[in-house]
This record gives sequence, structure tokens and C-alpha cells, in this order.
Amino acid sequence: MRVVVVGGGADGSHLAERLVAEGDEVAVVELDGHRASELRDRLDAQVIEGNGANPSVLKRAGISKAELLFAVTDDDGTNVLACQTGRALGLERTIARIENTELRDVVLGSGVEAVIDPRAATADKIVGLVAHPGLSDYFRFCEASVVVLGGVVAPESRLVGLSLADMRRSLRGWDCVIASIVRAGETLVGRGGTVVEAYDKIIVVVEEGNVEKASDLIGATPRHIGRAVVVGGGRVATLTAAALRRHGIRVTLIHDDADRAHTIAERYSKIDVIVADATDPRVLQRLDIGSGDAFLSLTRSDAINVLSSLIAGRLGASSTVARYNRMEVAGYMETVGIDATVSTKIAAANAALRFVRRGAIISAADFATGGIEALEVEIPEEAPARGIAIKDLPLPEGAVVGAILRRGRTIVPLGSSRFEAGDRVVVLATPDAVRSIERLFGE
Repeated sequence: MRVVVVGGGADGSHLAERLVAEGDEVAVVELDGHRASELRDRLDAQVIEGNGANPSVLKRAGISKAELLFAVTDDDGTNVLACQTGRALGLERTIARIENTELRDVVLGSGVEAVIDPRAATADKIVGLVAHPGLSDYFRFCEASVVVLGGVVAPESRLVGLSLADMRRSLRGWDCVIASIVRAGETLVGRGGTVVEAYDKIIVVVEEGNVEKASDLIGATPRHIGRAVVVGGGRVATLTAAALRRHGIRVTLIHDDADRAHTIAERYSKIDVIVADATDPRVLQRLDIGSGDAFLSLTRSDAINVLSSLIAGRLGASSTVARYNRMEVAGYMETVGIDATVSTKIAAANAALRFVRRGAIISAADFATGGIEALEVEIPEEAPARGIAIKDLPLPEGAVVGAILRRGRTIVPLGSSRFEAGDRVVVLATPDAVRSIERLFGE
């Protein structure tokens, strides 16, 4: 598949990297000459310097041979124009990153097939992590009836020493699927004979109503969160702060720029805003950071996010969440004591993946560590998997069926479970297994 990505910034460059890794033919259009030069050195992709809304530039990017255009610059207007130009040049599928909520409904159907908003998606994930402290990942599928969560197995967890088959037999009144285990940097796809060890990072698929039980199984001790301390003044920070306040949680926002802090305080009157340096331990001590606090460092600086989160953790915060911007640091942040991490780059890729996936893919989520992707698929009438039991399905080694939503009812699958047309299925798969999943569950 040939894909044109307009915008080579944080979101666009990571999306391009992900598509290239999967074997897609990618062209990146970037207006900034210096950034375009850097991308040529880093990406195995065609990089065009120019305005992505310009027809001649898109022609140079091979728009006539493309199947998809993603417009993910930092400017909503440019993204809309790039999509409209792509449509005018004969491309049917165009997706734009739009952050202005009023503009979103207007542009759909006028040259834009769909819109994505990675920062809003990141804020939504953070709200889920605050609601379930101790988890490292939290994604909702199947109209929020199925949750895929991640966490590190505590030494005192009753999972330690159990095989996955024994674990499922030990559960009473509920069920879940452990889809994968990350151990010493290696990803193990969940199988019945796999034995859980302390400090494994596991990915669990569970019915929404059983998230607390799954958290307890991992050893993520339930903690009441009464206050959220948010560091940052960008859109991720303000969206998160506003969403948490709507959920009834007290919010204190820290930003080091007085003008921006004043603007936020005027717009969000129910949020306490202070001007301070969140990496100064004295600032956090004066805020009395401790038990019952969720500390969320969401700036564009990895150094600030890591350092402030570590200080908050040492002061006793019940939960720490840090945003990372450089993909290279993703695997290190949780190992130093930060409970969970988030990335707008990952959110942008997740939002885009469902458009790249072939077949009846409804949504997709890529986990930052472990190389596992969660796919939500709706089974069509002609799907090869329809009517076949899971144990008889030629699933690739790197894939696990986590849940089935059938006529509003969530089913945690067994080997004897069969697929019906109209089922929504959550499948966890390694990158090399994704294409096989698309074929099995597509038309």
C-alpha cells in the first residue's frame, strides 16, 4: 500500500516509521527544509519538501498511486486543504488531524473522510489510568464493554507461579485472557502452559465490569484518588485536567509560564492553577503531594516529566503518569519507578492504524512496549473464520483472541467458541501476525 503523510513532525514521522516497518510504501511531505533533511537521513521513505496542500507537491509524492493520505501537520487548516487537494487529484481516502472541535463536523464530507485527534485520545487514556491507578495501559474496545489493560505483576500477586491455564481455572464468577507477557525485553504470546513470574508486564483482556478484579489479580492495589496534580500548559495537560475535574476529582495544574497559566485559570475556573517549577522538590512538598494524589507530568520535555514524576513518587503519590516524546525513552521510564506512560505519537499511530488495516477493522491500539497490537474486528458474512471454533482456526503463533462481543453480550472466549457474522472480536497480535488476522477475519 502506498501512503502519503503530510507533516513530518512528531506525529507524522512516527506514523511514517510505523508504516515503513510494516512494509508499506510511504511518502512524507514536510514544509520545513531542515526537518525534511533530517527525515531523509532517518526514514526509509520518500521525503518531499513543500506544502502538502499544493497539487504539484502531492503529485511529486506519488498521490496518483496512493491509497491513503494522512494530513497530520500542526495546523488544522493545512490538513483540511491537503485532504481536499488529494480528493481533487482523485484520491478517495483522506484523513486529517483536527484539534478544533467546531471545525471537525464541518470538514467531514468536504474532502475529508475522517478526522483524528491524538491529544484528545491521550487525555482519554490518562483519565482511564487515573481511575485505575497501578495500571500501565488502559484501552477500551467494543463500545467500551471490553478493556485491554496492562500492568506489572507484583511479587505478592497470586498469579506468580501459575500457568495461564491454571489461572483461568482458579477464577470464580468471572474470566479474563492474559494475551501477552513482556519479560526481560522479550514478548511471550499468552498460551495455556505459560507460567507467570513476578515483575512480568502482562496485557489482559477483560470485560469492563471486571477491571477492578483484573487489577487486583495483577497486584495493582486499589487506591483512592482524590486529587490530580497536572504539570504542563499544552492541550494534553488542559484536556486531561478538564476531564478529571468533570469526573469530580480536584485538580491542581502547575505551569512555569505566568501568561499561559493565567489564560488557563481564566478558562477553567474550577481548576487550581499555580505558576511554579514542577522539578523543584520544594514546590511539590508545599503542595503536600502524597497518598490519594495522582501526579501527571504532561509537558513536551521528557526531562521535566521524568524528574517531576520521580520526585512525586518519592513524596508518596499514589499514581504517577509521565508523557514521553522521544520513542527511545519509552522502555526506560517504567523501570525507574513511574507507574504509566503516555505518548501522543503512539496515539496518532493508533488512530491511523484502523484506516491502514485491511478487512473489517474497527479500531486498533499499539502498545508502546512488547510489540503487541490490539485489533477490534467486526466479522463479515464471508469471513473465513465465521462458524469455526477458535481451537480449529489457523491462528498465527503471534495472535490471541481476547474477547467477543455478540448482540451486546461480552464473551471471554474458550477454545470451543465459534465466530458468528456481526461479532466484534478483540484480537491481540504481534506485527508479523497482523496480515494473517486481516485475512482470517476479513472478506
